Amino acid sequence: MSKKDSDSSLKNKVFLSFWFVLFAALILLVNWLFRMPVNKANDQINRLEEIDKQVTRLTALHARYILSTDREDNLFTIDESGTEKEVRQVINSINTNIRTLSHSKHIVRKASGQLNEFSSAVKTYEADLANMMLIVKERGNKGTGLVNKWLQLSSAFNTSADQKIQTKTERIKVLESDYLLDRNIKSLEDILLAAQEIKTTEGDKVQAISGDLDTYINYTGNLISIEKRMGHNAGTGIIPDLERSLNRLPSAFTGLQSVAATHVQKVRLIWTISRYVMTLLIVSLFIYLFLNVFSLVDPLKKIAFFTQKISAGEFPDQDFAVGNLADMLIIKEGLKKHVSHLADKFNFTRALNEDRLDEELKLAGENDLLGRELTGLQQKIAETKRKQEKNEQDNLVRRYMNEGLAKFADLLRSKNNDINSLGDAFIREIVKYLNALQGGFFIYDDSERGNPVLTMISAFAYNRKKYLQQTVKLGEGLIGTCAKEKQYMNFTEIPAGYITITSGLGDTPPNNLLLVPVLHENEILGVIEIASLNLFKQYEIDFAKEVALSLGSTLVNTRNNQRTSELLTRSQQQALEMAEQEEEMRQNMEELKATQEESARREEELRGIAEAIGNSLMVAEYGLDGKISSANQKLCLFLGKEPDQIIGRTHQDIFGGTVSTENGFWKELQKNGLYKITETIHIGKNSFGILEHFVPVTNRNNVTVKYINFISDDRIGNS
Repeated sequence: MSKKDSDSSLKNKVFLSFWFVLFAALILLVNWLFRMPVNKANDQINRLEEIDKQVTRLTALHARYILSTDREDNLFTIDESGTEKEVRQVINSINTNIRTLSHSKHIVRKASGQLNEFSSAVKTYEADLANMMLIVKERGNKGTGLVNKWLQLSSAFNTSADQKIQTKTERIKVLESDYLLDRNIKSLEDILLAAQEIKTTEGDKVQAISGDLDTYINYTGNLISIEKRMGHNAGTGIIPDLERSLNRLPSAFTGLQSVAATHVQKVRLIWTISRYVMTLLIVSLFIYLFLNVFSLVDPLKKIAFFTQKISAGEFPDQDFAVGNLADMLIIKEGLKKHVSHLADKFNFTRALNEDRLDEELKLAGENDLLGRELTGLQQKIAETKRKQEKNEQDNLVRRYMNEGLAKFADLLRSKNNDINSLGDAFIREIVKYLNALQGGFFIYDDSERGNPVLTMISAFAYNRKKYLQQTVKLGEGLIGTCAKEKQYMNFTEIPAGYITITSGLGDTPPNNLLLVPVLHENEILGVIEIASLNLFKQYEIDFAKEVALSLGSTLVNTRNNQRTSELLTRSQQQALEMAEQEEEMRQNMEELKATQEESARREEELRGIAEAIGNSLMVAEYGLDGKISSANQKLCLFLGKEPDQIIGRTHQDIFGGTVSTENGFWKELQKNGLYKITETIHIGKNSFGILEHFVPVTNRNNVTVKYINFISDDRIGNS
């Protein structure tokens, strides 16, 4: 920049500074002038709010004061620094605020009547409160005032030894306590009557205390007068007047606050709006003068045209004249850099759309938010692309796994009748599906106890140069180790000469050897060996492990099917043998049927015999524990009892005879097989002689299961 431009720039800055100072000073002056009425209005509102709080506080202090006058040990007037002092401070504060508000022309003009009414209410309450405090001090309590003197006189003549005086003075003490507790004038009147009765009593003792008694009567009368003036228990007096003057305060203040606050709020709103309007006019005037004095209209139009093109998404020509003002030149340079950076961001965005994610963007500065967002977008697009490629790869692997598992599921389902054909089909298909060249399937054989081996039953393009044996011991070599460890093994470095892949071009050692154990419920069934010139991918190894598990389940089912087939053949042979036995059993059944018919005939005869015995004899059955388990109807009729009165009881309980049926009796009955008893029993007033035959009942194994007693009666007369 030339010296001329520098001087011009300096002059511009000095002139701009002058205009700015003038503008700021005028704004501050207007703001101060228009703010003064608003501040006064705010002060008046604050004083109204303060008076509201003071009235509320005065109400609380009044309640505490009235309560304290009822408690003779803690009277309000005793402590000048306590509630009384605080009440006076609150009233003085209210009066101060009232005097301040009375000097406000807005309140005097709109709410003079309400202000005078509230001021009068405060003065009335103050006067009533002063009267209340004076009379409370005059009354006093146990330690001060009239009450203190009154109680001291009472204590002086209460020590009389005369029985009549002693009784009445005790009565006075009780009434004094009642008065101090409830402040009832009736108690004072009763005290006055009792004191006068003492005075009228004849005797030397009364004459001795006559002077104190007269003073006591005068004090009592004074207390009655004070209580009536206070109006503690009446509707008139100092206390009711004080309550009414207090109740007048809130209503008087509410009227003042309603009118004054509304008017003050209106004044504050008018001056606030006026201040903003005046400020806006001054700002507009200075902008107009500033633009005309500095001839900024034409440069601003060019800058506006330039920025309009930028806002429309264009990259306008960066060469335009803005005069010699330093600030305009700075704006021009800033816009040119902005357009340049926008062009860089445009090219960067185009590169992102064309999938060129390695493009770099130079930021305009540390606070270039758009540049940082575009760089972050580039990183997110790159990350999304990587995730998409990974998802595509995962989908390919998933489709590879699902299609393979479905294919081998069909194969295993169709070849599950023979292990050899199953192994041939499986090893052929898995070598093809894994894009390998050779494979073999070894089955686990533990038929020789203590010497299990792995036998190759299937191979595909299999040609070993070494170790061509068809069996491998468990734990021997790679296959035996895989079977013993029950873990897959993947070798990329194969021992020399272990296996080669033969083709028309010669023999080539494989680059990858995969051994997968075939398991079922963690039991080894075989090993799959697959060789390839290509390295197996991890998902191919996982697929081989999955189909090996399916093969294990199918091998178990195939073995079970073969065993089932063998069992079916054996069962058919056994069916022929059973047919021959069936004919023999049929003949035996015919003989058994004839035997059953004979048994049924005999059972019918025995049932008839049992019914005949039951109709002719009384029968009782006993369990092995000696208790009656059943009794026929004839026995129940004979005894005159219901069956449930007999069952479950012993022979001695029912018959009451001379025979004792203890454990020894039943053992003796089992030993002899028959026991005959004749005894006499009593039923009601009658006596009967009965003949009892005890017989044990045994099963086919000659084991006693119960006892039966056959009873016949022989009536011998009445007792």
